[in-house]
Amino acid sequence: MNSSYQYIPLAKVDSLNSKDSDNAISSPILFELLNGLSTEEHHQILDVMPARQGIIDVFSDFACKLYLPGCLQQLCNITSDKYDTANKLNRVFTKNFGLYKNQRACLNIIFLWDLPNYLDKQVMQSLIEYLSQHMHENIKLHMYIHTRQQMPSSPGSYCVLPEGKVGLERSSDSSIKSPLYFQEKLQKLLHPFKVKRSMLISGGLQEYILEL
Repeated sequence: MNSSYQYIPLAKVDSLNSKDSDNAISSPILFELLNGLSTEEHHQILDVMPARQGIIDVFSDFACKLYLPGCLQQLCNITSDKYDTANKLNRVFTKNFGLYKNQRACLNIIFLWDLPNYLDKQVMQSLIEYLSQHMHENIKLHMYIHTRQQMPSSPGSYCVLPEGKVGLERSSDSSIKSPLYFQEKLQKLLHPFKVKRSMLISGGLQEYILEL
């Protein structure tokens, strides 16, 4: 393991389970990103999922710092009605991410998975503004956007698998109306990010990499 590798979880590390492997999906853009990372440069990576062994294994040979706050569900519970000012939103984001102005991170990669489909639009815009204080100029933002009229009622649990796929576990079989973010709407919502690459993958998901 690289001596400068470290991760900062705010939750315990979860192991892979049988459901992850049984519901594996291909994610070409994600693995293109991972395969293209330099082993000589230092990377800072934020993953909103709880700490999973797969993502730790992927980056264990890199010089990097992993931020694994495990705040996916907490972010879904944030609404612009309850957190109706910029200060309130900044406080709740800081509480969940553990990123502070006086100790700025310099993130190269952010994994949001399918979280953007479930966030209040104003909360999503405020989240990007908050994270922008901790981004490297060459930041890459990865996500999945649902393309069907109906989507699962809650975000999936995603994990990188050893065989080069992404494990997907759903906590419920129920569905809700999808916001159906097309590229132009997504770029407006995530300003100043622009879509770098996009691809339709299995399960009615559009995979995206965005850059500044």
